[in-house]
This record gives sequence, structure tokens and C-alpha cells, in this order.
Amino acid sequence: MNPGIESLQKILELEQAKGCNDAAVIGGLDRYLQRWLVSDRDKACYLLSLPTDFSYASLDRAQRAEWVSTTLRQFSMSDKPSTPQIPSVVKTPIQRGTSAHVTSKSTVPTSCSLDSPISVLRGINSATAAKFGKLGVNTVRDMLYFFPHRHLDYSQKKTVSELRSGIEQTLIATVWEAQEVSLGGRKGTEAIVGDETGGVRAVWFNQAYLAKILRTNSRIVLSGRVSFFKGRKVFESPEWEFLESDDLIHTGRLVPLYSLTQGLSPRIVRRLMKETVSNWAPHIPDFLPESILTRRRLMTLPEAIQQAHYPDSELSKNEARRRLAFDELLLLQLGVLSKKQDWQEEQQGHPFQINHQVLRDFLDSLSFGLTAAQERVLKEVTADLEKPKPMGRL
Repeated sequence: MNPGIESLQKILELEQAKGCNDAAVIGGLDRYLQRWLVSDRDKACYLLSLPTDFSYASLDRAQRAEWVSTTLRQFSMSDKPSTPQIPSVVKTPIQRGTSAHVTSKSTVPTSCSLDSPISVLRGINSATAAKFGKLGVNTVRDMLYFFPHRHLDYSQKKTVSELRSGIEQTLIATVWEAQEVSLGGRKGTEAIVGDETGGVRAVWFNQAYLAKILRTNSRIVLSGRVSFFKGRKVFESPEWEFLESDDLIHTGRLVPLYSLTQGLSPRIVRRLMKETVSNWAPHIPDFLPESILTRRRLMTLPEAIQQAHYPDSELSKNEARRRLAFDELLLLQLGVLSKKQDWQEEQQGHPFQINHQVLRDFLDSLSFGLTAAQERVLKEVTADLEKPKPMGRL
């Protein structure tokens, strides 16, 4: 069997053993499939019929188990298995620069494009679109390039006994009790949460509704700073979400902070951005050829956009920033060269006839010789002077 197929088979077997919870590889199976295909085009025949919007993460547990089981069964039956059939999916070939995503129901309308208004996105009505418009975000493409200005590091998971004041940290805990209380003269929520090492108090100001949501014995993830009040540890207005969430958005990871405007809260923006990036980033074309990506060790554009918003680690965030910076400088340089070309074509140049012997005699009279770089530039300058185009040099 092909070594690459063996590695994929082992990953799928591990995924199956873990109950198909998308935890066999860091970053999820979707990213692994994308890299697996891009790394060796000969492998593409194994999964060529996967649709471009394939998203393993979006399948429920039963669908994941069925897909993994069928894939492993076909790997064992043939050296070149066909991709398992997935109901209600139109098969289209995977192209370079798109993520190997699979979904039982596409969340990207076929009639929409990256230049469609953001009102085509789920959860964004005309009022919300107008608020994003104040931030310069009007199209799906604008949304993808609406990068956070920084990230909060909520990846540091601690137990209650390990919590320290003044630093960003994350706690996975069970809700012991939650009730509506008066905080500073206004209604809020107080919860006592804990783990096997102890309990800690968490309070949310002006969010009394949380008392009904945070039910006893529910498992949650809290992220934020801890302070001490009357000698007891307290989470003050931490970010939170239920542990059962398929993909943490507000806690337990590097959490993005976006620019906001009136009517757009951080949680709303993060939720909308996460869904948009997950669904649309794989469909953005990568204009850099494979040779440059390999030579410069750059991420693909879809992966860079995903990691710039919701990075798996500081390293992947920095790699995404490097790829996007490369794009920015490249496009800037191409723009300058384009303007120079237009200027040269519009201007009337005056070619000179160079007497190379006189030039050589002058150089020979000098008490020093030119370096190799100086010789090269001199040839370029004299060649440009002989052309009927303006030179444009310093």
C-alpha cells in the first residue's frame, strides 16, 4: 500500500477509536485531508470525488462514523479505493488552493460568490449588514479579510487550584449553582463552578439571563482573568461556552478580538466570523503557484486566512501573518512595476548611442577596478540608455 495511504488509514483508525470526535489530529481531520492531498498530487485519485465544500467537522457523529468506516473498508479492499458516497452532496473535483472539506449539506449557496454582499451569510440580516458596513465590510471577501487586531491567549488550561490572579487562563468546570443576584445595583448572574480540585465564583454584570442558561451539572469552559475578593478567587465577566460545543469559539484557545461598532458585540462578531471563515475560506483561490509556496515555505491562502482568524497556536498565527504579509508586499511591488510599465509606454524616450571604447578607456584610467556588481549595473544602465524608453533609475 502507498505509504501516504497507510498514514491516512492510521489517522482514520485513531479517529474511529476516539469515537469520531474529530480529535485524531491537531487542527481537525479537514486540515489533515487538505495537506494530505496537496503534499502529493498522486494521492488525489483516492479522494478526487470529494466535493470542494467537504467538511468532516460539520457532520454529526453518526455521519462521521459511517464515512470513516466506509473509507477504511474501501482502503482494505483496493489499492485505489473510490471515495465513499455521501448522501445529498454533489461531487466536484478538489482543486489546489481549496480545503478538502466535506459536508452532508452545503452551507455555501451555489448562487453566491466571494463578491456577494454579506447579507447572503447565515445570521446576517440587513440591519447587521449595515453595522458591518460601518467597518468597511460589505462583501464575503471583505469578511474574510476582516482580520482581528489581536488575540487573547485563552489556551492556558488550569484547574481551580492552579488559578492565579492577573493572567489570562481557562478553566473547564461543572456548574454547581447559578443564580440571579444584584451586582452594583444592577441584576447580574453569580455561579459557583468547580472541578476535582475545588470551586471558584464567577460573576457576570448586567447578564441576569445567564442564571437560567447555566444549569446545575452542566459542563462549561471559562476563560478570562481571575481576581481575589475577600480572599476568594473570582472570575469577573469571563468568556464562557458549553464544553459540548463542537468547536470552541470564545474560550480555550487563541481568541480573536475584532474592531466593533455600536450594535455588534464581541461574541456576535466572533460567531459570525467563525462560521464565515470555516465555510468560505476554503473557496478563496490561491494566486501563488505551488513552486513559490514550496520555495518560500508559505501556507496556502485558504489556510492562512483560517489561521489568521482562529489560529491553532502562536506558531500557526505567525505563519499566517507571514503569508499574508508576503501577499501584501508582492501585490504592492506588482502595482509599482505596472505603473512603471505604463509610464514607460506613454513617455517618449530618447535613445543614446554609447561609445563603449571611450567608456572602457575611462574605467581603465581609474586607480581601482569595478566590482562584479558595479560591472553588472553599468551594463544594465548603458543598455537602458540605448533603448527608446525612459529609464527611470536613481
